[in-house]
Amino acid sequence: MVTTERDRTADELLDRRESLMDTATGRLAAAARRAPGESGALARCREDIGAHIEALSAALRASGAEQFGEYCAFTAVFLEGIGVPRSALGAALDALSEAIGEQLAPARSVIAQEALAAGRRRLDASPLVTPAALATVPAAAEAPGDAASAAEALARSAPRVATMSVALSYMRRPEDAVAHGWRRSRCLEDARRHVAQLAAAVELEAPALFSDYAEWAQTLLTSFGLDPAELVGHLGALGDAIAVALPEHLAEAPRRHLAAAIERLTSGHVELPGFVQIEAPLGALACGYLDALLQGNRGRALRSIQEAVEAGTPIEDIYTHVLQPCQYEIGRLWQLHQISIAEEHYCTAVTQTVLSQLYPVVFNARRADRRLVATSVDGNLHEIGARFVADFFEMAGWDTFYLGASTPAQDVIDEVARRQADVLAVSATLGEHLRSVHEVIGAARDDGRCRNVLVLVGGQPFRIVHDLWRQLGADGSAPTAEGAVRLAQELLAARSA
Repeated sequence: MVTTERDRTADELLDRRESLMDTATGRLAAAARRAPGESGALARCREDIGAHIEALSAALRASGAEQFGEYCAFTAVFLEGIGVPRSALGAALDALSEAIGEQLAPARSVIAQEALAAGRRRLDASPLVTPAALATVPAAAEAPGDAASAAEALARSAPRVATMSVALSYMRRPEDAVAHGWRRSRCLEDARRHVAQLAAAVELEAPALFSDYAEWAQTLLTSFGLDPAELVGHLGALGDAIAVALPEHLAEAPRRHLAAAIERLTSGHVELPGFVQIEAPLGALACGYLDALLQGNRGRALRSIQEAVEAGTPIEDIYTHVLQPCQYEIGRLWQLHQISIAEEHYCTAVTQTVLSQLYPVVFNARRADRRLVATSVDGNLHEIGARFVADFFEMAGWDTFYLGASTPAQDVIDEVARRQADVLAVSATLGEHLRSVHEVIGAARDDGRCRNVLVLVGGQPFRIVHDLWRQLGADGSAPTAEGAVRLAQELLAARSA
């Protein structure tokens, strides 16, 4: 085996390790006396400089300057994680460079100095995802220990917990901090969403609600090319951040929900079967309509539905077997990153046009002398599900008043009273919307004008947790728009019996 000059330089660095550590630490101590604000980092600087020497020696035996540069980047992440600024690492490298210049022969000193300079450039030229670079960890707005519940404590500490979890996650995966700077702006946003979904599940004591969200998020992130294990790591860091930020008795429930989600994510591959199948009822029509949407051919999509209506296809079947599964499929394709947000919005807009054109046919001349108000709660921008519900009630002869997306609670109640509605149908898409659902239901129960109004709820959270509607104080829930009509009729009949 040939021994190179780089190998000899690596050997000499280790042979002179103690002397180099003493000299470099002494230089840092002298600098700290000139700048007292830097002196706090000296307590562990000698040990750190020893680690730098070992890393420099290993890099010289391997790929050289590039390897030492990556070591410096990783080290900066960890040091900032414990409160040591990146400038302290730079100062330590400078002090070590001066010590090497004094103690090594000129030729070997040049070899070591080249690697040290590469490490210094890595720190100066490449932004790293560190706690300090992300944001200052904020204090909780109110003391979480005074909260009445785990959900309230988590909500109070949400900004702090989200920031802590991202910082901790990157400290544990420094390769991401170095390689994935382009994702930095999204990480904190994602963490805040995780905390909001977790708080909603904890408030309702529904671990399945958060597990379903985590499964959805993992599928979405994987479609963007991320490692499936990355979300698992982020959720683990979130659990550890909660353990630090919340008292033990309030941290237990959120961490239990997180553990259940992690177990589900790591139990096997998640399959997302398609919603549109050729062998299903009206499958050929659904496949053709979906293809027209994805091709951006609005005219063909509209004609396919119009021709089906003219051929005598029942409107209810078009809603149930064509429009609804196609909307689910569009959502699935977006989740898998096979279509863009713009394409998803376009497809939904075309379906809304179809619904508008079908409305004259939907209107039933035989009226039931019943009235429905349908809405998506405040914060829920997904409105088409509530519109499906309103149209099915209209087909059953009801007078319907569809309020659209993200309607504030008091405005909903005022409209229910003004329209003298028999039923209020409320739609939620995500767990974070459930607090708004509860607010609407509470407002309806407290308002004497709505004393006899039935409240039905629907959306993905209610399909996951079968008795969730009962916990929120509603009168019932149905998985489909057609089922909502039947349920309303049954409840009203039972009330009048």
